[in-house]
Amino acid sequence: MAGLARPRPDRIGPDPQMPLQFRDTARRESLILGALSAGERAALLALSKPCHYPGGKAIFSKGSRGETMMLIETGRVEISLTSASGNRSIVAHLGPGDSVGEMAILLNSERTADALATNDVTGRLVHRTHLMNFLAEHPKTTLGLIADLCRKLQATTEALADLSMADGGTRLAKVLIGLFDRWGIEEAEGWRLTPPVSQSDLGDMAGLTRETVNRQIRAWEQEGMLRRDGRELILLDADKLDARAH
Repeated sequence: MAGLARPRPDRIGPDPQMPLQFRDTARRESLILGALSAGERAALLALSKPCHYPGGKAIFSKGSRGETMMLIETGRVEISLTSASGNRSIVAHLGPGDSVGEMAILLNSERTADALATNDVTGRLVHRTHLMNFLAEHPKTTLGLIADLCRKLQATTEALADLSMADGGTRLAKVLIGLFDRWGIEEAEGWRLTPPVSQSDLGDMAGLTRETVNRQIRAWEQEGMLRRDGRELILLDADKLDARAH
């Protein structure tokens, strides 16, 4: 897992105190905005409205009408599904540069999952009417939307394959690698996962109970792979975690 061994040049704003804005991250993070010229990006953002969701606030619920797409500027958005039996699965954590809700807009349909702000989330809301008109005038944006949807589909497919084939420890290791790679903040000791992800949420992502997650993390602490600091996890040995995921 060489990506966590040293600062990555493609990481945006490693300082957690530095707010991320689309003027800074569009080209490097967003497949949608990255497909546009500076003028086209400005035109699309001019059609949007600012939005803010505090941590724990629902952004939208499964079955609600899809009228807007959000372009995330700051924070983390959790996408989850709940089965008829009440079992909950977290299928993605999205952040700066990602879009949320575009599928329902393109299909003119209801939301297919729940979206929750896990911490303070800010972004830009684009209404369906404005987006569809913009897509007609700027077809390159459609390519960005397609690429973004394909990336999300690929990630979901890989996660489903892991749930059906890998053992629990391997699944949890894969989940943690993804979280540290996207959200880890480098420190002298290792990589800190912040904001923290609860053990219940880790279980929902890996298809495990909270108790199983707790036991596995304790075992990895004893091996010197991870360390708990309050509710946050610190990755001490990325190579060991990477080996455990394969």
